[in-house]
Amino acid sequence: MKKHLWARSCRIALIVPAWVACTPLVLAQPAPACPGRTDATPPDFVQAVARNRPSLVHLLTVREWGDSTPGDAEHVFPMSDGPVPGEPQEDGPALAERVTASGFVLSADGFILTSAHAVIQRREVWAVLSDGRWLPARTVGIDRRADVALLKVAAEGLPVAPLARTARVCAGHWVGALGAPFGFEQTLTVGVVSAEPRVLPGYGGVPQIQMNVTLNPGSSGGPLFNADGEVVGLNTMIFSSAGFYLGISFAVPIDRALQVAERLRQAATRPPSAIEKSTQPLSPALARAFGLPQPGGVLVSSDEAGAAPGAGLRRGDVVLAIDGRTVASSDELDDAVAALPPGATPSVVVWRAGRRETLRVRLRVLPTGADVGRPAGTAALPHRLGLQLAAPERTSTLQPGLYVQSAGGAGLLAGLEPGDRIVAVNATPVATPAEFDAALAGLSTDTVALLVVRGPMSLYVPVMRALPPP
Repeated sequence: MKKHLWARSCRIALIVPAWVACTPLVLAQPAPACPGRTDATPPDFVQAVARNRPSLVHLLTVREWGDSTPGDAEHVFPMSDGPVPGEPQEDGPALAERVTASGFVLSADGFILTSAHAVIQRREVWAVLSDGRWLPARTVGIDRRADVALLKVAAEGLPVAPLARTARVCAGHWVGALGAPFGFEQTLTVGVVSAEPRVLPGYGGVPQIQMNVTLNPGSSGGPLFNADGEVVGLNTMIFSSAGFYLGISFAVPIDRALQVAERLRQAATRPPSAIEKSTQPLSPALARAFGLPQPGGVLVSSDEAGAAPGAGLRRGDVVLAIDGRTVASSDELDDAVAALPPGATPSVVVWRAGRRETLRVRLRVLPTGADVGRPAGTAALPHRLGLQLAAPERTSTLQPGLYVQSAGGAGLLAGLEPGDRIVAVNATPVATPAEFDAALAGLSTDTVALLVVRGPMSLYVPVMRALPPP
Protein backbone atom coordinates (compact mmCIF):
# COMPACT_ATOMS: atom_id res chain seq x y z
CA MET A 1 0.00 0.00 0.00
CA LYS A 2 1.46 3.33 -1.03
CA LYS A 3 2.03 5.82 1.73
CA HIS A 4 1.34 9.51 1.24
CA LEU A 5 4.58 11.44 0.80
CA TRP A 6 4.18 13.41 4.00
CA ALA A 7 2.32 10.86 6.11
CA ARG A 8 5.47 10.17 8.12
CA SER A 9 5.41 13.70 9.54
CA CYS A 10 2.33 12.97 11.63
CA ARG A 11 1.81 11.20 14.92
CA ILE A 12 -1.24 9.44 16.25
CA ALA A 13 -3.53 11.10 18.78
CA LEU A 14 -3.92 9.75 22.29
CA ILE A 15 -5.22 6.20 22.22
CA VAL A 16 -6.59 4.00 24.93
CA PRO A 17 -4.16 1.10 25.45
CA ALA A 18 -4.62 -2.19 23.69
CA TRP A 19 -5.59 -4.08 26.83
CA VAL A 20 -8.39 -1.62 27.45
CA ALA A 21 -9.63 -2.14 23.91
CA CYS A 22 -9.90 -5.85 24.62
CA THR A 23 -11.52 -5.51 28.06
CA PRO A 24 -13.10 -2.05 28.26
CA LEU A 25 -13.80 -1.48 31.94
CA VAL A 26 -16.10 1.42 31.06
CA LEU A 27 -18.89 2.01 33.51
CA ALA A 28 -22.29 2.96 32.15
CA GLN A 29 -23.45 6.34 33.41
CA PRO A 30 -27.06 7.50 33.54
CA ALA A 31 -27.64 10.03 30.75
CA PRO A 32 -29.97 12.96 31.36
CA ALA A 33 -33.01 13.39 29.17
CA CYS A 34 -32.19 15.02 25.86
CA PRO A 35 -34.54 16.67 23.38
CA GLY A 36 -34.48 15.20 19.89
CA ARG A 37 -34.09 17.08 16.64
CA THR A 38 -36.95 17.44 14.20
CA ASP A 39 -34.92 16.82 11.05
CA ALA A 40 -35.58 13.36 9.63
CA THR A 41 -32.61 13.23 7.22
CA PRO A 42 -28.87 13.71 7.77
CA PRO A 43 -28.15 17.46 7.90
CA ASP A 44 -26.18 19.45 5.37
CA PHE A 45 -22.90 20.56 6.97
CA VAL A 46 -21.92 23.09 4.30
CA GLN A 47 -22.91 26.13 6.35
CA ALA A 48 -21.61 24.58 9.55
CA VAL A 49 -18.17 24.13 7.96
CA ALA A 50 -18.25 27.70 6.61
CA ARG A 51 -18.85 29.00 10.14
CA ASN A 52 -15.88 27.10 11.60
CA ARG A 53 -13.16 27.21 8.95
CA PRO A 54 -12.10 30.85 9.60
CA SER A 55 -11.28 30.04 13.24
CA LEU A 56 -9.62 26.67 12.54
CA VAL A 57 -5.88 26.53 13.33
CA HIS A 58 -3.37 24.06 11.94
CA LEU A 59 -0.65 23.44 14.54
CA LEU A 60 2.86 22.46 13.49
CA THR A 61 5.09 21.43 16.37
CA VAL A 62 8.67 20.27 16.68
CA ARG A 63 9.59 17.43 19.01
CA GLU A 64 13.06 16.01 19.50
CA TRP A 65 13.50 12.28 19.21
CA GLY A 66 13.56 10.92 22.74
CA ASP A 67 11.05 13.53 23.95
CA SER A 68 7.77 11.87 24.80
CA THR A 69 4.66 12.81 26.63
CA PRO A 70 3.89 10.88 29.81
CA GLY A 71 2.31 7.61 28.81
CA ASP A 72 3.55 7.70 25.21
CA ALA A 73 4.75 4.12 25.37
CA GLU A 74 1.35 3.03 26.55
CA HIS A 75 -1.05 5.37 24.77
CA VAL A 76 0.58 6.58 21.57
CA PHE A 77 1.28 4.38 18.58
CA PRO A 78 3.71 6.12 16.20
CA MET A 79 2.95 5.89 12.50
CA SER A 80 6.42 6.31 11.09
CA ASP A 81 9.21 4.14 9.79
CA GLY A 82 11.80 6.77 10.67
CA PRO A 83 14.46 6.64 13.41
CA VAL A 84 13.63 5.01 16.72
CA PRO A 85 12.90 7.57 19.47
CA GLY A 86 15.65 7.78 22.02
CA GLU A 87 18.44 6.62 19.68
CA PRO A 88 20.89 9.50 19.15
CA GLN A 89 22.08 10.33 15.67
CA GLU A 90 25.74 9.49 15.21
CA ASP A 91 28.09 12.40 14.46
CA GLY A 92 25.30 14.95 14.13
CA PRO A 93 22.76 17.04 15.94
CA ALA A 94 19.79 15.55 17.75
CA LEU A 95 17.05 14.46 15.41
CA ALA A 96 13.72 16.23 15.53
CA GLU A 97 10.34 15.51 14.01
CA ARG A 98 7.42 17.59 12.91
CA VAL A 99 4.13 16.66 14.56
CA THR A 100 0.86 18.08 13.29
CA ALA A 101 -2.31 18.84 15.25
CA SER A 102 -5.31 21.17 15.21
CA GLY A 103 -6.90 23.87 17.32
CA PHE A 104 -9.39 26.73 17.12
CA VAL A 105 -9.45 30.39 18.10
CA LEU A 106 -11.16 31.23 21.39
CA SER A 107 -10.75 35.01 21.37
CA ALA A 108 -9.91 37.72 18.86
CA ASP A 109 -6.73 38.63 20.78
CA GLY A 110 -5.05 35.30 20.01
CA PHE A 111 -6.04 32.63 22.55
CA ILE A 112 -6.24 29.16 20.94
CA LEU A 113 -7.70 25.94 22.36
CA THR A 114 -6.15 22.55 21.58
CA SER A 115 -5.33 19.17 23.15
CA ALA A 116 -2.71 18.97 25.87
CA HIS A 117 -0.91 16.01 24.29
CA ALA A 118 -0.48 18.05 21.10
CA VAL A 119 1.92 20.51 22.74
CA ILE A 120 3.52 18.72 25.69
CA GLN A 121 7.34 18.67 25.42
CA ARG A 122 7.43 20.49 22.10
CA ARG A 123 10.53 22.49 21.22
CA GLU A 124 8.47 24.74 18.97
CA VAL A 125 4.77 25.33 18.43
CA TRP A 126 3.57 27.19 15.33
CA ALA A 127 0.00 28.17 14.56
CA VAL A 128 -0.95 28.31 10.88
CA LEU A 129 -4.05 30.50 10.68
CA SER A 130 -6.81 30.20 8.10
CA ASP A 131 -5.46 33.30 6.30
CA GLY A 132 -2.10 31.56 5.80
CA ARG A 133 -0.12 33.37 8.50
CA TRP A 134 2.45 31.41 10.50
CA LEU A 135 2.69 32.64 14.09
CA PRO A 136 4.76 31.24 16.98
CA ALA A 137 2.46 30.04 19.76
CA ARG A 138 3.18 30.31 23.47
CA THR A 139 1.75 27.61 25.72
CA VAL A 140 -0.20 29.41 28.44
CA GLY A 141 -0.90 26.17 30.28
CA ILE A 142 -2.09 22.60 30.04
CA ASP A 143 -4.38 20.29 31.96
CA ARG A 144 -3.14 16.75 31.40
CA ARG A 145 -6.13 15.11 33.07
CA ALA A 146 -8.69 16.89 30.88
CA ASP A 147 -6.30 16.83 27.87
CA VAL A 148 -6.84 20.55 27.27
CA ALA A 149 -4.22 23.19 26.45
CA LEU A 150 -4.43 26.96 26.00
CA LEU A 151 -2.10 28.69 23.55
CA LYS A 152 -1.49 32.37 22.78
CA VAL A 153 -0.33 34.04 19.56
CA ALA A 154 0.50 37.71 19.05
CA ALA A 155 -2.43 38.74 16.87
CA GLU A 156 -5.57 40.84 17.02
CA GLY A 157 -8.91 40.68 15.26
CA LEU A 158 -8.86 36.91 14.73
CA PRO A 159 -12.11 35.14 13.76
CA VAL A 160 -13.52 33.36 16.82
CA ALA A 161 -15.05 29.88 16.80
CA PRO A 162 -18.85 29.86 17.26
CA LEU A 163 -19.06 28.22 20.67
CA ALA A 164 -22.14 26.44 22.05
CA ARG A 165 -21.67 27.47 25.67
CA THR A 166 -24.95 26.03 26.93
CA ALA A 167 -26.14 23.55 24.28
CA ARG A 168 -25.37 19.85 24.81
CA VAL A 169 -25.36 16.91 22.48
CA CYS A 170 -27.00 13.53 22.99
CA ALA A 171 -26.77 10.09 21.43
CA GLY A 172 -28.12 10.31 17.89
CA HIS A 173 -27.22 13.95 17.23
CA TRP A 174 -25.21 14.61 14.08
CA VAL A 175 -21.78 16.22 14.61
CA GLY A 176 -18.84 17.15 12.41
CA ALA A 177 -15.11 17.52 13.06
CA LEU A 178 -12.56 19.73 11.35
CA GLY A 179 -8.83 19.10 11.53
CA ALA A 180 -5.70 18.11 9.66
CA PRO A 181 -5.58 14.30 9.65
CA PHE A 182 -2.22 13.14 8.26
CA GLY A 183 -1.55 16.80 7.47
CA PHE A 184 -4.54 17.26 5.14
CA GLU A 185 -5.72 20.66 6.34
CA GLN A 186 -9.36 21.64 6.82
CA THR A 187 -10.67 18.10 6.49
CA LEU A 188 -14.28 17.47 7.49
CA THR A 189 -15.51 14.19 8.93
CA VAL A 190 -19.11 13.62 10.01
CA GLY A 191 -20.92 11.14 12.25
CA VAL A 192 -23.28 10.85 15.18
CA VAL A 193 -22.88 11.01 18.92
CA SER A 194 -22.77 7.45 20.27
CA ALA A 195 -22.98 8.19 24.00
CA GLU A 196 -22.72 11.22 26.29
CA PRO A 197 -21.44 11.42 28.91
CA ARG A 198 -18.90 8.61 28.79
CA VAL A 199 -16.32 8.30 31.56
CA LEU A 200 -13.19 6.35 30.60
CA PRO A 201 -10.97 4.50 33.06
CA GLY A 202 -7.69 6.25 33.76
CA TYR A 203 -8.85 9.72 32.74
CA GLY A 204 -9.69 11.15 36.13
CA GLY A 205 -13.46 11.12 35.80
CA VAL A 206 -13.53 13.68 33.00
CA PRO A 207 -16.69 13.06 30.95
CA GLN A 208 -16.28 12.58 27.21
CA ILE A 209 -18.50 12.74 24.16
CA GLN A 210 -18.30 9.34 22.47
CA MET A 211 -18.97 9.39 18.72
CA ASN A 212 -18.29 7.56 15.48
CA VAL A 213 -16.66 10.56 13.79
CA THR A 214 -13.40 9.58 12.08
CA LEU A 215 -10.33 11.04 13.82
CA ASN A 216 -6.76 10.37 12.75
CA PRO A 217 -3.27 11.78 13.43
CA GLY A 218 -3.55 15.57 13.14
CA SER A 219 -7.22 15.69 14.20
CA SER A 220 -6.36 16.18 17.87
CA GLY A 221 -7.42 19.56 19.21
CA GLY A 222 -9.84 20.40 16.41
CA PRO A 223 -13.44 21.51 16.91
CA LEU A 224 -16.43 19.18 17.12
CA PHE A 225 -19.59 21.05 16.08
CA ASN A 226 -23.28 20.38 15.64
CA ALA A 227 -25.34 20.74 12.46
CA ASP A 228 -25.80 24.45 13.18
CA GLY A 229 -22.04 24.99 13.26
CA GLU A 230 -21.81 25.52 17.03
CA VAL A 231 -18.71 24.00 18.62
CA VAL A 232 -19.78 21.40 21.16
CA GLY A 233 -16.48 19.65 21.86
CA LEU A 234 -12.70 19.45 21.58
CA ASN A 235 -11.53 16.36 19.65
CA THR A 236 -9.03 14.41 21.73
CA MET A 237 -8.58 10.68 21.15
CA ILE A 238 -9.67 7.38 19.64
CA PHE A 239 -10.27 3.96 21.16
CA SER A 240 -8.12 1.45 19.33
CA SER A 241 -5.68 -1.40 19.71
CA ALA A 242 -4.29 -0.90 16.21
CA GLY A 243 -3.05 2.70 16.31
CA PHE A 244 -5.64 4.14 13.96
CA TYR A 245 -9.36 4.88 13.87
CA LEU A 246 -11.58 1.80 14.32
CA GLY A 247 -14.98 3.41 14.76
CA ILE A 248 -14.89 5.01 18.22
CA SER A 249 -13.60 8.50 19.02
CA PHE A 250 -13.96 11.00 21.85
CA ALA A 251 -14.16 14.73 22.49
CA VAL A 252 -14.14 16.87 25.63
CA PRO A 253 -17.48 18.72 25.97
CA ILE A 254 -16.96 22.39 25.14
CA ASP A 255 -18.31 23.69 28.44
CA ARG A 256 -15.77 21.55 30.29
CA ALA A 257 -12.95 22.61 27.94
CA LEU A 258 -13.83 26.29 28.43
CA GLN A 259 -13.78 25.90 32.21
CA VAL A 260 -10.31 24.41 32.01
CA ALA A 261 -9.13 27.12 29.59
CA GLU A 262 -10.33 29.87 31.91
CA ARG A 263 -8.49 28.30 34.82
CA LEU A 264 -5.31 28.11 32.77
CA ARG A 265 -5.67 31.76 31.74
CA GLN A 266 -6.21 32.90 35.32
CA ALA A 267 -3.28 30.81 36.53
CA ALA A 268 -0.93 33.51 35.21
CA THR A 269 -2.01 35.72 38.12
CA ARG A 270 -3.27 33.18 40.68
CA PRO A 271 -2.19 29.53 40.51
CA PRO A 272 -5.24 27.22 40.78
CA SER A 273 -5.69 24.66 43.54
CA ALA A 274 -6.07 20.92 43.24
CA ILE A 275 -6.33 17.69 45.18
CA GLU A 276 -3.75 15.10 44.12
CA LYS A 277 -6.15 12.24 43.66
CA SER A 278 -7.75 10.52 40.69
CA THR A 279 -11.53 10.34 40.88
CA GLN A 280 -14.45 8.84 39.04
CA PRO A 281 -18.24 9.25 39.16
CA LEU A 282 -20.15 7.15 41.61
CA SER A 283 -22.61 4.96 39.73
CA PRO A 284 -25.61 3.34 41.48
CA ALA A 285 -23.79 0.00 41.43
CA LEU A 286 -20.68 1.50 43.04
CA ALA A 287 -22.83 3.28 45.61
CA ARG A 288 -24.29 -0.09 46.61
CA ALA A 289 -20.82 -1.64 46.68
CA PHE A 290 -19.56 1.02 49.10
CA GLY A 291 -22.70 0.90 51.20
CA LEU A 292 -24.01 4.39 50.46
CA PRO A 293 -27.73 4.78 51.04
CA GLN A 294 -28.07 6.59 47.70
CA PRO A 295 -25.83 7.55 44.73
CA GLY A 296 -24.00 10.84 44.96
CA GLY A 297 -20.48 12.13 45.34
CA VAL A 298 -17.14 11.46 43.72
CA LEU A 299 -15.15 8.27 44.28
CA VAL A 300 -11.39 8.55 44.90
CA SER A 301 -10.00 5.79 42.69
CA SER A 302 -6.23 6.14 43.12
CA ASP A 303 -3.47 8.22 44.65
CA GLU A 304 -1.34 10.18 42.23
CA ALA A 305 2.39 9.58 42.26
CA GLY A 306 4.12 12.00 44.55
CA ALA A 307 0.99 12.91 46.48
CA ALA A 308 1.74 14.86 49.62
CA PRO A 309 1.60 12.72 52.77
CA GLY A 310 -1.23 13.50 55.13
CA ALA A 311 -3.39 14.93 52.37
CA GLY A 312 -6.37 13.38 54.13
CA LEU A 313 -8.16 11.54 51.32
CA ARG A 314 -7.66 7.85 50.69
CA ARG A 315 -8.39 5.50 47.83
CA GLY A 316 -12.00 4.34 48.26
CA ASP A 317 -13.25 7.56 49.88
CA VAL A 318 -16.39 9.10 48.41
CA VAL A 319 -16.24 12.91 48.50
CA LEU A 320 -19.68 14.30 49.31
CA ALA A 321 -19.03 18.00 50.04
CA ILE A 322 -16.29 20.66 50.36
CA ASP A 323 -16.79 23.54 52.79
CA GLY A 324 -20.52 22.89 52.76
CA ARG A 325 -20.70 22.75 48.96
CA THR A 326 -22.19 19.47 47.73
CA VAL A 327 -20.23 17.74 44.96
CA ALA A 328 -21.88 15.18 42.70
CA SER A 329 -19.35 14.96 39.85
CA SER A 330 -15.65 15.36 39.14
CA ASP A 331 -16.41 18.67 37.44
CA GLU A 332 -18.13 20.01 40.55
CA LEU A 333 -15.22 18.79 42.68
CA ASP A 334 -12.74 20.61 40.43
CA ASP A 335 -14.82 23.79 40.50
CA ALA A 336 -15.11 23.73 44.29
CA VAL A 337 -11.37 23.17 44.75
CA ALA A 338 -10.37 25.78 42.13
CA ALA A 339 -12.39 28.43 43.98
CA LEU A 340 -10.08 28.05 47.00
CA PRO A 341 -6.49 29.31 47.28
CA PRO A 342 -3.54 26.88 47.22
CA GLY A 343 -2.54 25.82 50.71
CA ALA A 344 -6.08 26.14 52.07
CA THR A 345 -7.40 23.35 54.29
CA PRO A 346 -11.12 23.10 53.51
CA SER A 347 -13.53 20.87 55.39
CA VAL A 348 -14.27 17.79 53.29
CA VAL A 349 -17.16 15.42 54.01
CA VAL A 350 -16.44 11.87 52.83
CA TRP A 351 -18.04 8.44 53.04
CA ARG A 352 -15.42 6.07 54.43
CA ALA A 353 -15.81 2.50 55.65
CA GLY A 354 -19.57 2.71 55.81
CA ARG A 355 -19.97 6.04 57.59
CA ARG A 356 -19.64 9.79 57.06
CA GLU A 357 -16.46 11.55 58.21
CA THR A 358 -15.26 15.14 58.07
CA LEU A 359 -11.61 15.74 57.12
CA ARG A 360 -9.26 18.64 56.62
CA VAL A 361 -7.48 18.42 53.27
CA ARG A 362 -4.57 20.65 52.29
CA LEU A 363 -4.76 21.87 48.69
CA ARG A 364 -1.71 21.99 46.48
CA VAL A 365 -0.87 24.23 43.54
CA LEU A 366 -2.08 22.77 40.27
CA PRO A 367 0.79 22.70 37.73
CA THR A 368 -0.42 24.40 34.57
CA GLY A 369 2.27 22.85 32.39
CA ALA A 370 3.28 26.11 30.76
CA ASP A 371 6.93 25.02 30.88
CA VAL A 372 6.45 21.76 28.97
CA GLY A 373 5.23 23.39 25.76
CA ARG A 374 8.18 25.53 24.85
CA PRO A 375 7.60 28.53 22.54
CA ALA A 376 9.36 28.81 19.24
CA GLY A 377 12.89 30.11 19.49
CA THR A 378 14.09 33.35 17.98
CA ALA A 379 17.54 32.26 16.92
CA ALA A 380 18.47 32.92 13.31
CA LEU A 381 18.06 29.92 11.03
CA PRO A 382 20.99 28.53 9.04
CA HIS A 383 21.14 29.96 5.54
CA ARG A 384 20.32 26.53 4.10
CA LEU A 385 16.77 26.68 5.47
CA GLY A 386 17.72 24.73 8.57
CA LEU A 387 18.91 21.75 6.52
CA GLN A 388 22.17 19.84 6.71
CA LEU A 389 22.83 18.63 3.19
CA ALA A 390 25.32 16.23 1.65
CA ALA A 391 25.99 15.15 -1.90
CA PRO A 392 26.67 11.46 -2.60
CA GLU A 393 30.26 10.46 -3.31
CA ARG A 394 31.14 9.85 -6.93
CA THR A 395 31.60 6.15 -6.27
CA SER A 396 28.26 5.93 -4.51
CA THR A 397 25.29 4.14 -6.01
CA LEU A 398 22.98 6.87 -4.69
CA GLN A 399 21.09 8.98 -7.19
CA PRO A 400 22.26 12.55 -7.85
CA GLY A 401 20.95 15.38 -5.74
CA LEU A 402 21.41 16.63 -2.20
CA TYR A 403 20.48 14.31 0.64
CA VAL A 404 19.02 15.74 3.85
CA GLN A 405 21.12 14.58 6.81
CA SER A 406 19.13 16.48 9.41
CA ALA A 407 16.26 18.95 9.30
CA GLY A 408 15.46 21.88 11.55
CA GLY A 409 13.88 25.31 11.40
CA ALA A 410 11.92 26.17 8.29
CA GLY A 411 12.91 22.96 6.50
CA LEU A 412 11.61 20.73 9.26
CA LEU A 413 8.36 22.69 9.61
CA ALA A 414 7.84 22.36 5.85
CA GLY A 415 7.95 18.58 6.28
CA LEU A 416 11.47 17.65 5.16
CA GLU A 417 13.07 14.66 6.86
CA PRO A 418 16.45 12.91 6.92
CA GLY A 419 16.83 10.81 3.80
CA ASP A 420 14.90 13.17 1.50
CA ARG A 421 16.67 14.00 -1.76
CA ILE A 422 16.56 17.59 -3.05
CA VAL A 423 17.09 17.80 -6.81
CA ALA A 424 16.08 21.40 -7.58
CA VAL A 425 15.55 24.83 -6.06
CA ASN A 426 12.60 26.27 -7.96
CA ALA A 427 13.57 25.28 -11.53
CA THR A 428 17.35 25.16 -10.94
CA PRO A 429 18.85 21.66 -10.62
CA VAL A 430 21.23 21.25 -7.67
CA ALA A 431 23.71 18.47 -7.00
CA THR A 432 26.17 20.06 -4.55
CA PRO A 433 25.84 22.31 -1.50
CA ALA A 434 27.52 25.11 -3.47
CA GLU A 435 24.89 24.85 -6.21
CA PHE A 436 22.17 24.89 -3.57
CA ASP A 437 23.60 28.08 -2.04
CA ALA A 438 23.92 29.74 -5.44
CA ALA A 439 20.35 28.86 -6.37
CA LEU A 440 19.08 30.36 -3.11
CA ALA A 441 21.15 33.50 -3.60
CA GLY A 442 19.62 33.99 -7.04
CA LEU A 443 16.08 34.20 -5.65
CA SER A 444 14.53 37.27 -4.05
CA THR A 445 11.25 35.72 -2.89
CA ASP A 446 10.55 35.03 0.81
CA THR A 447 9.56 31.45 -0.04
CA VAL A 448 11.41 28.96 -2.20
CA ALA A 449 10.20 25.74 -3.80
CA LEU A 450 12.36 22.66 -3.27
CA LEU A 451 11.83 19.67 -5.54
CA VAL A 452 12.03 16.77 -3.09
CA VAL A 453 12.19 13.07 -3.88
CA ARG A 454 11.07 10.60 -1.21
CA GLY A 455 10.88 6.99 -2.28
CA PRO A 456 9.13 6.72 -5.65
CA MET A 457 7.47 10.14 -5.38
CA SER A 458 8.62 13.68 -6.07
CA LEU A 459 6.95 16.91 -5.02
CA TYR A 460 7.68 20.61 -4.87
CA VAL A 461 7.63 21.77 -1.25
CA PRO A 462 7.38 25.48 -0.33
CA VAL A 463 9.84 26.54 2.36
CA MET A 464 10.03 29.96 3.98
CA ARG A 465 13.50 31.48 3.82
CA ALA A 466 13.06 32.99 7.29
CA LEU A 467 10.41 32.17 9.83
CA PRO A 468 8.51 35.19 11.13
CA PRO A 469 9.77 36.54 14.45
CA PRO A 470 7.62 36.11 17.56
